[in-house]
Amino acid sequence: MIRGDTMGAPKYQKIKQDLMEEIKDASVNTPIASERELASRYKASRMTVRNALNELVEEGVLYRDKNKGTFVADQRLMKKNTSAETLNKPIDDTYDYNVIYFSSCFSDETVASILEIGPEDRMIRIVRLNRKNGKPSSVEEIYLIQSLINDSDYNNLNKLLDLKGYIDEGSVTQKFLPITVPVKYINLLHVKLNTPIIMVESIIVSKNGTPVVYIREFNNPFEKIIEITT
Repeated sequence: MIRGDTMGAPKYQKIKQDLMEEIKDASVNTPIASERELASRYKASRMTVRNALNELVEEGVLYRDKNKGTFVADQRLMKKNTSAETLNKPIDDTYDYNVIYFSSCFSDETVASILEIGPEDRMIRIVRLNRKNGKPSSVEEIYLIQSLINDSDYNNLNKLLDLKGYIDEGSVTQKFLPITVPVKYINLLHVKLNTPIIMVESIIVSKNGTPVVYIREFNNPFEKIIEITT
């Protein structure tokens, strides 16, 4: 049932508002009806329902778990912040990191598409564990285009990980995505299976608009609160 106070809005907005009202008191991880079921309930196309769900996911109200469905997110994980603040790490004694993985490899389809390179092009993949006051705050997957890196920088890990330098020379766009923690990072982040977290996807582009760095950061909700501003 679509509520009367949204009669003048597009249908997907009406569905979105109705779902928000429906789940406002729901517990974290409560499953949402499938797109097919919602389309039948609201007599709408699945695309219309998907548009409503996509906005709720982007706003942190819901999150998707691949092959499982859509669930109510823990909105306490999301507060306000700026793009640069989520990437720039503090320069003080409270912050440190360990590089867990470093390799030069061929691009997979997803990363190649984001960085606008071909699958035959090589990239550098770095995984690092960030700590604040000795506690794991996030795991970052950092992808760089190998052809853009000179030999001296390739052998200088600190230079490669100087994300502030990339940001200062270009700009960054981000998506804040509520998900469940990937199984491979449970032990690193010291969290339990199926813990809701915020993954921040960042794309740094040069001044001419070319993507140069792609980052996925998986944040520990008990050590790092993500804040989002509009």
